[in-house]
Parts: sequence; structure tokens; C-alpha cells
Amino acid sequence: MLKFNSIFADELNMFIDYKRGLGLKYEKEMFRLHKIDDILFDLKLENKEICQETYEALVQRDGMEEANYARQYGVTNDFCRFLISLDYHNIYFKEKKFHVINNYIPVLFDDNEINVIFETCDDFMIKSKGTKYFRLYYGYSILFRLLYSCGLRISEALKLKLNNISIERGVIQIINSKKNVSRYVVLSQSMSCCLVNYINIFCLDNNDFLFVNSRDSVLSAKSVRTFYKKVLKASSLNPNARVHDLRHVFCNNALNQMLSKGYDEYTVIVHLYKFMGHKSIHETEYYLHFTDYERNKIIEDRLELSKYLYEGVDLNE
Repeated sequence: MLKFNSIFADELNMFIDYKRGLGLKYEKEMFRLHKIDDILFDLKLENKEICQETYEALVQRDGMEEANYARQYGVTNDFCRFLISLDYHNIYFKEKKFHVINNYIPVLFDDNEINVIFETCDDFMIKSKGTKYFRLYYGYSILFRLLYSCGLRISEALKLKLNNISIERGVIQIINSKKNVSRYVVLSQSMSCCLVNYINIFCLDNNDFLFVNSRDSVLSAKSVRTFYKKVLKASSLNPNARVHDLRHVFCNNALNQMLSKGYDEYTVIVHLYKFMGHKSIHETEYYLHFTDYERNKIIEDRLELSKYLYEGVDLNE
């Protein structure tokens, strides 16, 4: 790893530790931090402060595309906020809104495909029994079920310790997740049973991380993504799917279940945005896709309304 050389070298390392302490991978952002460090080094600052002139040098666009520039700008502002949180004075930064279009379309597996994923995970687990990889593969089979049934982020699941789980109450406590949001997530009865079996087999203590690798170190998000691709290949499922898509699947399933029970759609979204750990309803709307239930519901409502709007007209024409 390249080292930092500017007057803020120590703070940049602290910033990385802080981000990773939140459960973030924070590897793609490294080159952005080195760009910040290079600019600060070239400016030959004598004091640990970021005035407006220094800040403007840090956020120069330099021909970057909008999406790339938005990320560089965001990392720079995050670092400035971090310095302010450390009680550094004379730290200037400016908020700016970007309109970046995300063209990625999540892969939404149906119930049968989800079951195939779980069965494939279980096959890996069964074959590893009696080896040092048994807990790793058993952990994967629990992890993917947890992501699917609770709508967790990967970072949230990998930070879980046994003392974050209350089987008696049927909840998981998520502490200081993305944007420092904490919340409780409800466990289904079947998910609780899976967790109890896993905990009992491996005799976990309160402060033990739930998911570790074969060296008893905390499982990395990179390892989870790599194994997920392996599972998709073995299952002959869409290889372009991401682990994070399981969160999309959860959100859509939860939406459909609540709508089918007669809940008002606007009330449903309010429940979901709290459950998902979002800071606004707009974030949750990104996860809600045009599902079969919604499409059929809209068609039914349109036909019902059309009977009165277009009386005497054959709607089947």
C-alpha cells in the first residue's frame, strides 16, 4: 500500500481506519485519498488547516466525468467532515449536489431461484464437514439467508457479534451502520432456528463475530462476493447478480407481502425505509421495482376506474 506524505498523512490513515471500522471495504476510495494527499503535499502546507483556496485545489475537476468527479468530491468532503469531528479548526468545505444516473439494473431472483442458491450453499457446507472450512461454509449458508430474510447490507452482517442478536425477542441490533443509522431488524422464526443451530454447533460467545474465515478472522466482503459468484455459477443462475441484490429482493418481497395484506402503499414505504436503515424515503424508492403484484394491481385499478370514465365503450377493443 502506498503511504501518505502530506501534512495530513496521519489523519488520512485514521480516516481509513474509521471508515473500515464502520464495516466499509474502503479500497476503491484509496486512490482518491492519495490524490488528495498529493495535492496537499504539493501545496506545502505549514499548518493543519484547509482554507477555501486549499479546498478548491482539492476539488478541481481536471476533466473527470461527472460520476467520477462526484465520487472524488464526496470523498474530499467526507475527509473534511472527519477533520472537523476531530476538533480541527479552519476546515472549509462546500456541499454540492450531483445528478449521476445509476444504470445498473438489479437481478431479482424469484422464490425458486433463491431456494437453489440456499441449496447450493448447503451442498458446499455438507462437503466441507470434517475439514477446517466447515464453519466458513456453514457461515456462508447462514449469511446469505440472513441477507435475504432481513435485507441487511453485507457490511452490517459481517460486523455482527453474538451479543447483537436476541433470539428471545427475535431481533438483531444494527449499530452505527451507513450514515451512522442504528436500528433493530426483526428475525423470522425460521431464521432464528437457523441461527440457534449455528450458534450451538460452534459454541459462540457473546463477543464472537458471527462470520469468520478458516483462520478465525472476520470474513471480508470481498470473500463473500467471490463465493457468491461461485454459488451462482454452480447454480447456473445469472452470473451478473450481486450480493447486494438480495437486499433488493427482500425489499420487493416485503412490499408485495404488505400490499397483499391490504396495507396502504404509502404506509408500507414508511415502514420499509425505517427497516432498511435509510435516512429518507427517496432512498427506499430506489429499491422498489415494478413487480408482478404492482403491475396487476394497477391494471385492475385502471379497469375498475375505466368502467365509469368510459361508460358504454367496449374496453376489450
